Amino acid sequence: MPQDILDLPVIGRAGTLHSVDEAGRSFDVLWTTGAQVRRYSWARDEEFDEELVVSPNAMRLERLNAGAPFLNSHASWSLRDILGVVEDGSIRIEGGKAYARIRLSERDEVEPIWRDIKDGIIRNVSVGYRIHKMERLAKADRTDGGERALYRAIDWEPLEISAVAIGADPGAGMRSDAAGPDTRRNSCFLITRETPTAPAATTQKGHVMSDQTTTAGADERSKTAQTRAPEATPAPAAAPAPVIDAEVIRAAERARAAEIGTICARHGLEDAFRDQLIRDGVSMDQARTLILDRLVETDPVQRTVEPAPAQARGTGERDAQYRDAMSNALLHRASAPGIDLSDAGREFRGLSLMELARHALERSGVSTRGMGRMEIAAAALGQRAVGYHTTGDFPAVLANIGNISLRSAYAATPRTFTAWARRATLSDFRPTTRVQVSNAPQLEKVPEGAEFKYGTFGEASTQYALATYGKIIAFSRQMLINDDLGAFTRVANSFGARAAQLEGDLVYAILLQNPAMSDGVALFHASHGNLGAASVIDEDAFIAAYEAFAAQTDIDGTAIDVSPEFIIVPPGQRAVEARKLLTATTPSTTGDVNTFANRLQVVEERRLMPSAGNQAPWFLAASTGLIDTIEYAYLDGQQGVFTESRNGFEVDGFEIKARLDFAASAIDWRGLYKNAGAAPV
Repeated sequence: MPQDILDLPVIGRAGTLHSVDEAGRSFDVLWTTGAQVRRYSWARDEEFDEELVVSPNAMRLERLNAGAPFLNSHASWSLRDILGVVEDGSIRIEGGKAYARIRLSERDEVEPIWRDIKDGIIRNVSVGYRIHKMERLAKADRTDGGERALYRAIDWEPLEISAVAIGADPGAGMRSDAAGPDTRRNSCFLITRETPTAPAATTQKGHVMSDQTTTAGADERSKTAQTRAPEATPAPAAAPAPVIDAEVIRAAERARAAEIGTICARHGLEDAFRDQLIRDGVSMDQARTLILDRLVETDPVQRTVEPAPAQARGTGERDAQYRDAMSNALLHRASAPGIDLSDAGREFRGLSLMELARHALERSGVSTRGMGRMEIAAAALGQRAVGYHTTGDFPAVLANIGNISLRSAYAATPRTFTAWARRATLSDFRPTTRVQVSNAPQLEKVPEGAEFKYGTFGEASTQYALATYGKIIAFSRQMLINDDLGAFTRVANSFGARAAQLEGDLVYAILLQNPAMSDGVALFHASHGNLGAASVIDEDAFIAAYEAFAAQTDIDGTAIDVSPEFIIVPPGQRAVEARKLLTATTPSTTGDVNTFANRLQVVEERRLMPSAGNQAPWFLAASTGLIDTIEYAYLDGQQGVFTESRNGFEVDGFEIKARLDFAASAIDWRGLYKNAGAAPV
């Protein structure tokens, strides 16, 4: 039977929490049934079933039985992540299911979790495990009707148990070890069987647990040739279950430790580094990669490493799916609003930015063997690194994250002017002319058989043009190496919010700065009939405002029909006055009738807040469906903030440019009214 060696990460499966002993601060958990779960590997582009053999002969229970940790969501960054311990000797196997007894710590920070467990709020657990030996049955060799290849773990080791928020978490694979992308991996012997093997009696064939995951074997990268067994005709009888040869495994482990020691001694590397490689159980190929990384870090001479031959890439759709999956995992990690972890994104959950960069480079056909962390960062960001220049998946992923973060923050930032101002679209940056609608010619009676007469617009018009605003967001190699995704998304969020705030600043500056109109007179002026005497918002002030609107005429002196629909006020006293005056009440006398109830929409805007000691102005605006007031515009096809990306030049990294094409202008004064507000008491 052909046998390969794979490099596998630590994998996770979910379980359930059972009976609770409040006095002993302990509870039972069912942490595996060994059932078949569906998994997917990006590296091998294969969907397969994984089955754990639940038997003392197939499970290495020493670590779990000796008091393994009970963690918070598989985190292992510090001692605070330890919530409790698996009680010594509590592991038991019954009917193809594995149980354990957990005892929680009495630390203060664990107390809220203990209360939630007792109250049934937290009821899900997950186990992290390594697989040391598997057997593979092709679809054609399966006798249980399965539609995919079957990988049966016949030698595996549970490492820890965790409390998790979602028990059936497909992304329970643990890939967040601070020591680096490779130290969490272990060698796994893969036996490819040409005839079907009868499932072990302790497994549950056909039973599918609710905790399907997609990370098992997902990143295995065999450095030896992947041997695929030829299709074979199923034998009439199932072959006997394999016998695990412990001596063979021990001999392989001794050989691995000896070879690592020889290589480290040859290059003069410290004993502590050698011992760490042996303890972590890394494969020889991964050990060589880590040894080369250490040599690059300590060698000041820049060495050239030839890129690996380009590997077969998927179609454009497959590349897009790969990038979308990686983007989804990073956005979920950054807690982007409205982003749920997708099934494809679970493959990359928990990976650091450096791990993702290495993964993207290897997938693109770039060998990272012998590269230091700075070199990997440069290559992933499209910089010239160790004699090789590349652009690929990783910059596209960062651009996608930056764009989504920026646009989300832009959309979430309130813009109150959109309620009462008119939106327009301009096709270019040349000045555009807006004729005042109030100056349109009056219609005249046309007698029977007579000709229609031509009319002309008045001369009053306003010109304005789009302006471009922007900034560049830089994502440096240092940020990549420091795994500083949070800083990048926070900056992108800030830029998005600032773009939306800039639009509001430009629109409300028109109300506050009172610019001159086409006739040379200020927007709010007594000669325009739209400036009231300073007062609080009360019935008398509203009467004066409505009379001012009713008195408006066009350029020929003809009366026009225009009335207010919005009252724009600063938060605080003016907002209280407005809402009281516009709220319908049940009057006790005729004099108490609120004649203005529900007649206007209140728009509160912080930019109208007065400085200390000044008055608080308030404004009225007509509907833009009746008359022009203030118009804001975007470039055609570019509404809101947009981004472009490139490899950094001034900055050693990757750059995203945020751009906003926007303009605002007052078109006609007849639909606007200002009251300077009463002086403070």
